[in-house]
Amino acid sequence: MTWFVKAAVIHHTLNTLGGETTVAIDAIESLHELGYEVDLITVQPPDLERVAKAYGKDLQIKHMISLLPFKANYFGMYQKLMTVLLSSRIHGADIVLNTHGDLLPYHIEGSRQISYVHFPAFLLTSSEEFRNWKYENSLFWRAYFKPYQSISSFLAKRAARNNNNLGLVLVNSAFSKNAIKKVFPDIDVRVLYPPVDTDRFSNACDSDIADGSQVLTVSRFSPEKQIENAIKVALLLPDTRFEIAGALMRANTSYFKSLQNMIERHGLGNRVRLKPNATNEELLDSMSKSSVYLHTMAGEHFGMSIVEAMSAGLVPVVPSYGGCSEIVPAEYQYGTVREAADRIARIIDSGDHSKTARRRMRNMAMRFSSKEFKKEIKKYIEQVKSVPIEAGKRSQPAEAA
Repeated sequence: MTWFVKAAVIHHTLNTLGGETTVAIDAIESLHELGYEVDLITVQPPDLERVAKAYGKDLQIKHMISLLPFKANYFGMYQKLMTVLLSSRIHGADIVLNTHGDLLPYHIEGSRQISYVHFPAFLLTSSEEFRNWKYENSLFWRAYFKPYQSISSFLAKRAARNNNNLGLVLVNSAFSKNAIKKVFPDIDVRVLYPPVDTDRFSNACDSDIADGSQVLTVSRFSPEKQIENAIKVALLLPDTRFEIAGALMRANTSYFKSLQNMIERHGLGNRVRLKPNATNEELLDSMSKSSVYLHTMAGEHFGMSIVEAMSAGLVPVVPSYGGCSEIVPAEYQYGTVREAADRIARIIDSGDHSKTARRRMRNMAMRFSSKEFKKEIKKYIEQVKSVPIEAGKRSQPAEAA
């Protein structure tokens, strides 16, 4: 057991299920397994029963410090900013781990800090290379995002002038690391791929597929996900069925309708099926009946759905630009819609969806499992704790082995 006894995890909300919450949960578990008592610093009180049901994990949290006394499922970005207001309420923590995913500073004296960053949000419109058109093409989203971009950019730049306010920075991919280094070349950034619940889908790997000609896309129905590319690919593969499943929020209803219209306009209703807000059982069924997973968004920072599909045995076909190119062999990457169609046709025609091939994909996905993430983050925690507080302002821990 470590001789440090207290740690704090900063996370804006555990009530939104997804990749960020998975990172927070596994971080809390890792600290607990290392012998820490863990305090959760959050904006809204978590529904721990719902978390336990969704993730199958009973979190060991000593104290919960929340800014609001009620749940608030809106303005998620701004809830991340609110966590800065809570930093003054952290006392006696030897390790402070920020898992909400953005590059924000926390002024906490006497603590060693780790920041886990998915992607700096302010780069989504301030950089041409990493631009997210969702926040450019929509007046609503542009108005929503602009204040956050300005504030988070100011805070990140101020923190970068004093690395101790950021601590050790971990990121979800080399793609995200390169983005940060272009703006803040002096920050020490390490890559730690996020945890994926590979066990959740692995049973689908052993399913018998009738003809292997179904392609699956799993994505939130949102413009930046470029789901229309799946429909364009379907036009080039007349003998192939497509299913597109994912969450649909009210704000994206018009985009969803545009996809429906596109399918109807091209007469693809019998081959392309949209499944908004698919249940876990429906998603597992779709994976068990599909042989190929098509990822449509170029520039994805990592792509958890890709690894989930691989754990179910699907062969991934992904853009060559973005974090997904780090986790998928080059032979399954594409640059254009035509290339994507060619990759899918080759996989289906070659029979690269046999049980043997599906198990090979599942084995490749295991290196992104929760077990692997926890093993690596524990190494970083142990390294950070070994740096004396006095020296922490001048040095960083060595690379994890």
